Amino acid sequence: MAGRLSTRRSTDSLEAERQNFIKHQNISVTKAINTVEVPVKEKHARSIIIGSFTDKGLSVFWASVLRLPLQGSAILCWKFCHTLHKVIRDGHENVVKDSQQHAGYISRTGSSWNNRPEGYGKLVYRYCQLLVFRLEFHKKHPLMPGDLKLPSPESDLEKMAQNDINNFFQMSVEIFDHLDALIALQEAIFSTFNLARSMSVAPAGQCRLAPLIQVILDSGLLYDYSVRLLFKLHACLPADTLDGHRTRFVKQFRTLKSFFQTSSNLMYFQNLIQVPSLPDEPPNFFLAAKNSDTYIDPAIILQTMEMSTDGSQGRDSPPSSVFSEPIFEEFPARQSEEQLNSSLLLDFSSPQQNGQQPPQPQRDERDWLIEQLQQEIEELKFELDRTQREDQRIINDLKRRIMELETELNEHRTLIENTYQENEDLQTKLKEESEKAQNPAITAAMVEQCDEADRRAKSYEDKFKKMKDVYSKLREEHVNLLRTNADVSRQLTTVVKTTEESQLAKLNAEKFVEKLQQSIDEKSSSEEKLKADLAARQKLILVGAIEEAEQIIQQVLAQLDDPAYSTATCTAEYLLSRTDRVDQSLNNLHKTFQGYTQDKNELSPLVRHVSSFSCIIGEYILQAKATSNMAAISYSEGLSSACKSACGTSLALLDALKDDTNTGKVDSNKQTVDQSLKEIQRIARELLPGEADVQEELGDLVDQEMQSTTDAIDKAASRIADMLQKSRQADTGIKLEVNEKILDSCNDLMNSIKMLIEKSKTLQREIVADGRGTASAGEFYKRHHRWTEGLISAAKLVGVGATHLVDASDKLIQGKGKFEELEVCSHEIAACTAQLVVASKVKASKDSENLKGLQTASRGVATSTAQVVASAKTGAQLIVEGDVNDFTKLSLTQTKRYEMDAQVAVLELESKLQKERVKLAQLRKRHYQLAGASEGWDEEDPEEFYNEPITPQ
Repeated sequence: MAGRLSTRRSTDSLEAERQNFIKHQNISVTKAINTVEVPVKEKHARSIIIGSFTDKGLSVFWASVLRLPLQGSAILCWKFCHTLHKVIRDGHENVVKDSQQHAGYISRTGSSWNNRPEGYGKLVYRYCQLLVFRLEFHKKHPLMPGDLKLPSPESDLEKMAQNDINNFFQMSVEIFDHLDALIALQEAIFSTFNLARSMSVAPAGQCRLAPLIQVILDSGLLYDYSVRLLFKLHACLPADTLDGHRTRFVKQFRTLKSFFQTSSNLMYFQNLIQVPSLPDEPPNFFLAAKNSDTYIDPAIILQTMEMSTDGSQGRDSPPSSVFSEPIFEEFPARQSEEQLNSSLLLDFSSPQQNGQQPPQPQRDERDWLIEQLQQEIEELKFELDRTQREDQRIINDLKRRIMELETELNEHRTLIENTYQENEDLQTKLKEESEKAQNPAITAAMVEQCDEADRRAKSYEDKFKKMKDVYSKLREEHVNLLRTNADVSRQLTTVVKTTEESQLAKLNAEKFVEKLQQSIDEKSSSEEKLKADLAARQKLILVGAIEEAEQIIQQVLAQLDDPAYSTATCTAEYLLSRTDRVDQSLNNLHKTFQGYTQDKNELSPLVRHVSSFSCIIGEYILQAKATSNMAAISYSEGLSSACKSACGTSLALLDALKDDTNTGKVDSNKQTVDQSLKEIQRIARELLPGEADVQEELGDLVDQEMQSTTDAIDKAASRIADMLQKSRQADTGIKLEVNEKILDSCNDLMNSIKMLIEKSKTLQREIVADGRGTASAGEFYKRHHRWTEGLISAAKLVGVGATHLVDASDKLIQGKGKFEELEVCSHEIAACTAQLVVASKVKASKDSENLKGLQTASRGVATSTAQVVASAKTGAQLIVEGDVNDFTKLSLTQTKRYEMDAQVAVLELESKLQKERVKLAQLRKRHYQLAGASEGWDEEDPEEFYNEPITPQ
């Protein structure tokens, strides 16, 4: 029994001691982490550190911290980070392990303050990032102590890296990352200071500067370790491999040197820490063999604190530094509160003064309110449950004690009654014996019996008094227990009432949360609707891009049958050189579409590849058509048919891209396009042997083309004369005058073109004679086959332009054409003749008389072209002036109706004009590319050319 009582007393004593320890730790945490903008008092931080050694961990600290509203006060969160940093450095070795479990909580707390960068918000975010990285660093390197001080840095680093060069490499990167986090924190702190003023003497300034002591200690040690690791790496790895390490180290070296110099100049640090000084230049890592002689680690000394470097301090006992308190500089008492406020306003720079616009908070305050209410509800639930359990335990103990006392009371009552009854019996017997005492014979015996009875009565009376006293004491205890029971009942009633109030608050909070939840649901539905609208818009964008690509392919398909492209030429060799690009564009389109079906965010690349594909394959098909113009009829028909098939399969592929759910159809159409392109390539390869024969006949082909152009000009001039004769016979008045002017100017233009061709032929013969040497003219043309092909193409275009001009004139005279068509044909002839002149004078001598004659003829063509354009414009004006409408007899309603019809016609013409300008730009682009391909000009990227703005003429 005595052993049990001793054990119970020992247990109660330990429990009381534990509760007292927890109470004092909670008080220290509350005093160290508060909302007053002053540094963390060292005595409170020291108490927490000593408590970590007493408890061999940090569980009590974290239990107290988790109840603090860190998300409600930036200063509170800042002082928490500072306190935790100090405890990690100087606390028990299990502090790091206990804190690693709360790394997520620290990260979330920092992220919540990142959205509120004003004041301490940015500083708290940087500090939380540093602490999270610090805990992760210790998790990766458990042998690294919390204060980062290694007893033997060289051997300890080798032990941590297992003497593996790869581990040395990785550890150096992690140390660089740690230094970046420390540098980011100190830069954030100094960014809120005006260093031109003495802010280190103000309590608010000291509150921000105090954590820099830990930053200086950590950065100095990490800098030392980074230098040692880099020396080891340079001794084992090539210098090129470590270029990135050296660049990063030099940048951190400059920043740390500036940081240490700035800190050493602050009055606040002068009495607290001896800031290290770095050399003027970083260490030379190429002298790896001499690192022990040239490198000196930076010394950091805390004033009134001992920084042991021999590692003899045990981790189960608090370091000596926690028993000495540094002397913080106090703010001068004589400075008034108004001066302090004004100095703070001048020295602390706000984000608005620095030109920074505070970002809008991404997190709604109602979300924070919900979390706070839920946390309070959980705390109330826990406190209520604990109170109920404690009260129930007290009630049960009291009931059990009452039952024990009632049992003892009943026993004593029974004993008292028995004693009282026995006393009554003795008194009765005593009376009887007194009556018998008159008999002398029995007097002596009776006296003896009376004495015995008196003794027994006195004994019973004593027992009765004792029992009465016990009864009184038990009755008093019973009354006290009843009173205690009444007090407990009243407390229980109060607890029940508090519980009901808590339940009511919970219900109100739940209703409030339900309202917020409804608002959130409404926002969610709105977001879903926005997502649906975004998907629909993305679909419209994709369909629009596909339709534009389809229009390009359709235009190419229409151009395949256009006579204007019958003169374009392209070699099969050049056509085959463009095959890889077409295949790559097709594969990129197919791959991007597959990515878009899995991720709708890949819309932009798909739209870009759709446009690129239509441009590249359209160009390729037109080049194939130009190649067919130089081939024999058997090959030309097959190649033209393959071009049309490629257009059809390309359109089918683009149409299949509109449905992003049917990938099988897209795959099938891609294979069809591949087959069409392979058919074009097959025919082009068959044409390769024939090109040598064509080049051998280039000389004859040049002469034939020049003669054909001359014949076309003569035929055009003859047709113009016939049209003039017919117009004089059939027309009169203004119309005859207009027709005569136009046909005369066209006739002059034909004569000028004819003269230009004759001069070109003369210059061509001179070029061949000067350049062929002993070779024949055919060999000269074969050797310069690209120049020859350009000359042939230019001559063809001149003949075609003359034919178009005559056709336009014929339509105009018959009343079916337009003056604008005549102007366009004139401009095209001028362009074709300019191309012929350029092709002719490329290889001509600058002093050639024939070249001068060609240039004179070219100017004559330009003059004649201008006369045709002027005649067309003059004729159009005369026709308009002769066809003036008479509106004098129109009513108001008729005038309004004609006005609306005129507006509709103007809008239609403007729309048609815009479309025709776009079409003209695309045609010019195609012509430019095809002409460049056939004449050997520099190639351009079709996508770049497609995006290049083209001004309509």
